[in-house]
Amino acid sequence: MGVVIIALLLVALAVLIGTAPLFVERRVETLPVETTPYVKAEDAVATLHNLAVFFILLVGATVVIYILFSKRKLMNLLLYFIWFVLSVGVFQFYVILYFRAELLDETNALRLMWASLLFGVFVVVLLHKRRGDLLLGLLGALAGAMFVWLLPDATIVALLTALPVYDYIMVTKGLLGQLVKRAKEEAGGGGKGGERGDTPLYGFVVRLKSLSLGVGDFVVYSMALTFITMKLLQYGRAVSLVALGVGVVLIYIGLLLTVKIFLKRWGYGPALPLPILLLSPLIIAAWISAT
Repeated sequence: MGVVIIALLLVALAVLIGTAPLFVERRVETLPVETTPYVKAEDAVATLHNLAVFFILLVGATVVIYILFSKRKLMNLLLYFIWFVLSVGVFQFYVILYFRAELLDETNALRLMWASLLFGVFVVVLLHKRRGDLLLGLLGALAGAMFVWLLPDATIVALLTALPVYDYIMVTKGLLGQLVKRAKEEAGGGGKGGERGDTPLYGFVVRLKSLSLGVGDFVVYSMALTFITMKLLQYGRAVSLVALGVGVVLIYIGLLLTVKIFLKRWGYGPALPLPILLLSPLIIAAWISAT
């Protein structure tokens, strides 16, 4: 599980990158980033709307991947497109964030905005060569931290409640489980998604030797840890950093339990329920402190 520790340290790094302006006490003005179709409001109606949009997009993407699974060329084109857009979008978001926090000057910010296109091409090249797993995990984690900046607190908490349930159902009884089974059959067995280098789901999962984690798992872990770190920062940097460290340890313990409970039984399993369950006291504490 050593490589899993490295992966979780990358998640922690993404959280620190996402919260750095707050740690250096920079006031971040409202980011000029469009959040449509999400609604930036804390009431119940807005939260339900945001949840509905999120899960419609999530389920839709899963269905498309399932349909294209056996059409490898189309699958690769979809994969390249998704990662180019994601990597460029995430890169540009952090350029905007650091510029608005006055940690980047206008000239360098503009240069980096253009450089983001080259970065997107670089990520696609890595995908084509089936390399860069940890970079994909880091980008997923950076996207998770970005969600905390862009979405209302109530929506974040609702997602952290609903996504582990969704993950369990979809992996054990739904399309995600079917995808993993098909990938394992095509790869000739091995951990969740097959052995390193073999999984047909590469790009949607991050290969960690014999274990694979979905990119979405990195997104959710980072979303939870960023929310905790941001909200507890009001009690001081030390409290916030300790909470981040404890959160990483709890996710690791949750993954160990996932391996023992689910992977030994089925050869694969949902990677969100147990880690997020263990994180729930910290999430609740952060939610209370924010209200």
